Order: sequence, then structure tokens, then C-alpha cells
Amino acid sequence: MTYDPFILAIVKSSPYMYSQALHIQPHLMTSCHPRYDPSDLHMFKTYHQEHAAVDAAVRSLEDEVAIAEVHQYRRLKTEQAKLEHDMQHILQSVHDAGMGQEQIQIRMELANLLARVEFARQLHHPRCSHRP
Repeated sequence: MTYDPFILAIVKSSPYMYSQALHIQPHLMTSCHPRYDPSDLHMFKTYHQEHAAVDAAVRSLEDEVAIAEVHQYRRLKTEQAKLEHDMQHILQSVHDAGMGQEQIQIRMELANLLARVEFARQLHHPRCSHRP
């Protein structure tokens, strides 16, 4: 299984290799198809308590595409969890940087740093006075 399963085909009379994404085909027993809530799919998560039993049930269908879809679902759920963790870390870092800037701003205000810097600039580079 790859990150994005696909099928390769070779036709005897052709020098080319053909490929196509591997996706499960509709297999409906009724005229209307079901709508799954994401919570209905928790059984397919990698660390689900019945992981082995779910895998055995999927394999018993003898449908390689179904096996590939479950594999792809698990990979994407794992990647999503990692990205959410990374996003939490980034958001915390952004918050920490903002808080640090606020603390420095308060200390600069207490020291009246802008006025002192402006005064020092004027001492080193006094403005030219224009005399008519």
C-alpha cells in the first residue's frame, strides 16, 4: 500500500503502462445510499480497540479496493492528527511570541525608550536650521 493507492495495467499489444487511482466503487443494496457521520467511521482508525477484528472483517470481503480505502483512510487520519498537533504547537508559539512582544513593549514604555532614542538621534544628527 502506498500513500495514494493506484492500479497499474499493461496491455500486451501496447508499449505503454496505464495507471489509475484506486477508489472503492459504489455497492448499494438499496436505491438510496447511506450518509455516514464521521463518528461512524471511528472503527477504521489505526488505534481503535477492535482494529484487528475490523481488519479481518474488511479482508473477508475479498475486495482489495476496500482494503486500500481503509488503509488510505487510516493514513489520512494519522496525518490529520499530526497536522493538528503541529498546528497547536504553532499557535502556542505565535501566542508566546505575541506575549513576549507585549512584555517588551511595556518595559520600553516604562523606560520611555522612544523619547530617549529620538533625543539621542537629535544629538547625533541635529536638524539643519534654514536661515533666510
